[in-house]
This record gives sequence, C-alpha cells and structure tokens, in this order.
Amino acid sequence: MSSRAIPSYTYCDDELAGVKVLSPGNKAWKRFCKNRLALISLILFVIILVGCVGTLYWSSKLYQTQQLDLNFTGPSGWHAPFGYDTLGRNIFWRCMFGGVVSLGIGLAAAMISVGIGTFWGAIAGWYGGRIDQVMMRLVDILYGLPYVLMIILLKVAFEPMLIDYLGPGKEKIANIIILFVAIGGVSWLTMARVIRGQVLSLKTLPYIEAARAIGLPTWRILLKHIIPNLMGPIIVYATLIVPQAILQESFLSFLGIGIQAPMPTWGSLASEGVKAVNTVVSFWWIIFFPCAFLGLTLLCLNFIGDGLRDALDPKSK
Repeated sequence: MSSRAIPSYTYCDDELAGVKVLSPGNKAWKRFCKNRLALISLILFVIILVGCVGTLYWSSKLYQTQQLDLNFTGPSGWHAPFGYDTLGRNIFWRCMFGGVVSLGIGLAAAMISVGIGTFWGAIAGWYGGRIDQVMMRLVDILYGLPYVLMIILLKVAFEPMLIDYLGPGKEKIANIIILFVAIGGVSWLTMARVIRGQVLSLKTLPYIEAARAIGLPTWRILLKHIIPNLMGPIIVYATLIVPQAILQESFLSFLGIGIQAPMPTWGSLASEGVKAVNTVVSFWWIIFFPCAFLGLTLLCLNFIGDGLRDALDPKSK
C-alpha cells in the first residue's frame, strides 16, 4: 500500500507575523493623503476655519467700528490689510466675522440636512412598499418647488413666532436660526434618495437577513447594522452639502433676504462690494476679498468631498 504525502498547511496571522495591519479608517486616510489636491484643500480650509474662529473675540467687537477720521482707502498696512468700506469699517474684521457666520450656517444646515435625509431615506428603503412610494413621491413634489420660495415661506411663517418666543432684542439670533433651519430643511432631498438606494441594497445582504431571523427589532438593525455601513456616503454628502448651504446663504444675503445688516456674511459683503464698484472710481477691494474667501472655501470643500468619495469607496484598492 503506497503512502500518500500529507500536505502541510501553515497558518499565519498577520499581526503575529509582524505585519502591520491597517484599519479601514487608516487605509482611507492614506488614500486621501495620496490625493494632493484634496489634501491641500483640507489644509487651506482648516487655515480659513481656524483664522475665522480664532479671531472671533476681536472681530465680534471690531466689525462695526467706524474710522471716520480716515480717508476711504484700500489695503493700507497691517492695521487694515483689506482696506475700509464706504462707511469706514475694516474689511478684514468684517470678513473674519462674516466667515464665522457663513461657515456656522453652512455646517448647521448640513447637519440638519444629513439628519433628515438619513432618517427619511432609511425608513423608506427599509419598509418599502406603499410607505416607500408615499415618502419618495413627497420628495419628488418638494424637488419641483423652488428652494428660494420655500425658504422665504419658512422665514415668513416661523420667524415671527421664534422672535416672540426668544423675546425682544433677539431678532438677529432668530434670523440666523430660521435661516440655517430653512436651508437645511430644503437640502435633504438628494440625501434621502442616496440613503434609500443604499438601504435597499444593504437589507438583502446575508448578515441583515440573519439579524432579522433572530428577531432583532427594526430600530436596532438600523442603528447597529445599516447606519454604520452608510457612514461613507453620509460623510461625503455632508462635505458636499456644506458648500451648497454656504452658497445658498450667500445668495440669499446677496438678494437681501438672508442675514440682516449690520451683521456681515460673505454674501452680504459681496453685495455691498457690488454697489461700491462703478466706472468712475473702482473700489475693487470691497468685493475682491469677500469673494476670494467665499470662492476659495467652496473650492476647498468640493475638492475635500471628491477626495473623501474616492478614499471611502469600498472598491478602491
């Protein structure tokens, strides 16, 4: 009887063998760092954010200060690197304080949009059937309405109620709250469609079927198994909705229905700059610096979103 060679198997654990195993988060960060444009955009955005927030103590006090004893001049040294506007106010401090307002509204609106869109899309995709049809038809109807009209209606309907609730002298706070709630309330529609499609594909996977088979409640499956697997699309969409919200706020402020004067935003500063530019005397610095901050921030956020989309792609090697 001939003996047969018994094959030998070698089991090797990567960590026991001394091979460094990267977590999915570290792998995504390495892929993000390889995208130089996204990395440079992240650095620039952090510089702008830290600059605006770090100077808030001074900008909140100096953005309305008028230098009436000075001539109306452009950039003039370290005390006024961006020059003065038509009322003698330092544009540098107004840009810094306006950046805090614009970025705050953009981030707050993005959080509201992501929260509503994730909840709406997850419920519609999980239950399906008539619930899905009714919820998504409502999304289609809202898509057909102009977002500017919806924001104006929300401001008209709820701003007086909020002012009465907060009390006299709180009009500026009420205006800001209503604005980012209104922008976030009309920006979640695309998020809901994206999350619904992801949930429809995830709920057919074997581990979700196993969780349902052992009797886990729906809320636990959504919170523990579905939502964690949606963090990639959620993070990417959040980085893309922030510039959209900032741009919407700037557009509304440019039209005069956003943040009310004298509180500045990058959009309202650009609107003031347009009025100061004419064919006789061109005060270019009044419109240049707010638009430069706004444009650079929007570009950085879009490049960061593209970089995160590529880095968090599960098919990326």
